[in-house]
Amino acid sequence: MGVRERGLRTWESVRDTWGGRLVERIALDLARLEVFDRAMTLAAQAFTSIVPLMLVAATVRPRQPGFGSLVADSLGLSDQTRAALAGSVPTDATAIGSIGAFSILVALLSATSFSRALERVYLRTWGVHKASVRTAWRWLATVLAVVLAVLAIAFTRSTLEGDVWRGTVAAILAVAVWTALWTFVPWMLLQRQVPVRILVFTAALTAICLGVLNLAGSIYLPLAMEAGARQFGVLGLVFAYIGWLFAIALVIVATTVIGRACAESDGPIGRVVRGASGSGGSGVTPASGD
Repeated sequence: MGVRERGLRTWESVRDTWGGRLVERIALDLARLEVFDRAMTLAAQAFTSIVPLMLVAATVRPRQPGFGSLVADSLGLSDQTRAALAGSVPTDATAIGSIGAFSILVALLSATSFSRALERVYLRTWGVHKASVRTAWRWLATVLAVVLAVLAIAFTRSTLEGDVWRGTVAAILAVAVWTALWTFVPWMLLQRQVPVRILVFTAALTAICLGVLNLAGSIYLPLAMEAGARQFGVLGLVFAYIGWLFAIALVIVATTVIGRACAESDGPIGRVVRGASGSGGSGVTPASGD
């Protein structure tokens, strides 16, 4: 028997287990959702929607004002990278004076494009009904929730910076904030069509993966941003930041798919996610198109 035949036989035996079926479903659902395209769309929408609002929010921070400082705090960047950002992004502008009240309003309204893109990801993943346009306030609430979460994480990191214990507490608080955010956002966008218990599991998975990504980013991102700033100036920072947003969006999309697959699993993990009163499914219909 050749290597190929042995591999196929091994895979067939794995597929007969609940773990094998779960892995197969996750792979198929990721491919069906076109996860990389969805993540790139989310990253682009975040850059054109969320970042302008963070720029406005950075001008009114009571401590360490400036967008560069806000980015450094929210990502946990090194002092060297913080200096590169400070040198490339102005820090002495005021929100109303440099941007204008009308521009702030336009940025706030246009930021809902990120929410709509995120809603499409959730709709296709969970296969639930689309909400009425009359509840469009949910899009704005989503944007504000994301911005507030980023500001809260930036505040805790700037406040608790120092020794290892402070950094550990800041990381735990960041996971808690992300869990709360990614439970609230799909619950609101999908209008409570998915059980909260399942959303909490998916949100916790997202938060933990974002924590791991941030740990890896604390090593990679300073190098990428410093190299980009040195070679291409502010444009290099933009390239590095968009790449980082893509990585974050990829985590959000992929963990949503994984959370749905786990909730529908016929194994022990499915029973844990659904709870003792849960049935054989998650309470949602099979994933469908947009």
